[in-house]
Amino acid sequence: MKNEHPGKHSLIRNYQLSIFHYPFVTILANPTQTKTSHLREIFALGLPAILAQASLPLLNIGETAMIGRLSAEALAARAIGAAIVGTIYWIFAFLTFGTTSLIGQHYGAKQTRACGATYWHALFLAAIGGLLIAMVGVVFAEPLYRLMGADTAVTAWGADYFRLYILSAPLTLIVYSSIGFYRGIQNSKVPMVIAFAMTGIQLGLDYALVYGRFGLPQLGLVGAAIAACCSQFAGAAVYLALFFWSPRTAPFREISWRIGATGLRPLFRIGQDLAIRTGALRLSLIFATGTAARMGAATLSAYEIVFQLFMLCSDVIDGLAIAGQALVAKHLGSGDRARAYRMGVTLIRCGIVAGLWFTISFAIAWANIVAFFTTSSQVMALLTPGVMILVCLIQPLNGVVFVLDGLLIGARDTRYLMSAMLAGAALMVPLAWLALQMGWGVIGILTAIAALMSWRAATNVGRFIGRAWQQAG
Repeated sequence: MKNEHPGKHSLIRNYQLSIFHYPFVTILANPTQTKTSHLREIFALGLPAILAQASLPLLNIGETAMIGRLSAEALAARAIGAAIVGTIYWIFAFLTFGTTSLIGQHYGAKQTRACGATYWHALFLAAIGGLLIAMVGVVFAEPLYRLMGADTAVTAWGADYFRLYILSAPLTLIVYSSIGFYRGIQNSKVPMVIAFAMTGIQLGLDYALVYGRFGLPQLGLVGAAIAACCSQFAGAAVYLALFFWSPRTAPFREISWRIGATGLRPLFRIGQDLAIRTGALRLSLIFATGTAARMGAATLSAYEIVFQLFMLCSDVIDGLAIAGQALVAKHLGSGDRARAYRMGVTLIRCGIVAGLWFTISFAIAWANIVAFFTTSSQVMALLTPGVMILVCLIQPLNGVVFVLDGLLIGARDTRYLMSAMLAGAALMVPLAWLALQMGWGVIGILTAIAALMSWRAATNVGRFIGRAWQQAG
């Protein structure tokens, strides 16, 4: 197929081209168009990514259980610290996603030196940004806890914990950059193995240092911070050792070790776009949570249960999105736009199937899910069949949104994603506010979220069909 330059045609013309050259709807509906090679590539990268992501909730559950046995103040201190750190780190998520996209395109073009140079610049940003985060965190630990509404007892528990924890910021960002490097060179198994090892190290040290086992001192909450630092140090050390000394990465080390604006500029551009996009998404979800809180504790609890189901779907399907991001970047880098498009169609089908799987699972197990999360009759009464139907209907939309997010990030079409997400937030927030004013409860908040996901699905699919993403990078 001849690839047309998007500057020569309007969006309508691009849409017409997609109809005549690659009938999107026909391909999507025809399972024979899904090549086994596409599925093999997606699952070869996606399955390790899903497993690696599964290590994080396991770590959080295990650590929360151990710290929860110390005291309520210790658990609250850990929760606030995690919330602050999570908010800080999302700004630097481009060190994973942006690095994956940039390196993936260089890898597809067989530019191994450019892959190594991009990783080297990402490591530089990780070190500088991490040191800045660490210094600010150490100085402002107590004010940050007070800003989050912590009382004196929780702040006393949390300040020392947070100061130690945040010292590992440079190591964490090095890990972020390294994950992006390996995904970009089409290897998600190394990040999976290292993620498992880091989780095992942290949980083992949590048990030893929080409770004073295996001859180590009993340090309580501070011990959990030390365990996190040790885990991040181990992960960063292994990644750096593999890059600088492994024979398999030798071609990527044949680079100039100078840091320049040419290498930093693409990372900054993607970082800016993704930070604004993710910020708009997070603020929209925070607004939804705040709206539920204003409706009462029972409504907030019911909404939180539903939100956790959404996050479960997101965590699983994000593995497919990660695979799509790396693969589409590689195919665009090699100049094979037709293959990148066909890979996108396969990704969409996989996202729909995964979403439908969650739809069926939630519908069948709804009563058991509700009973697992709560014993409150008041909360159960709010999780009505209507709520279940809405939750189930949204899941296939979620599948499409998540996989196409990955594809567009892989194509470096982040400016479009940022603009679409800002418009989506402007749609969702007024609907959530209206749900509060009209007393629509959980159904109203879910309707606002459904509107956001429908908007994101429509804009992502429209962008995919229009093919402008093939020239975005």
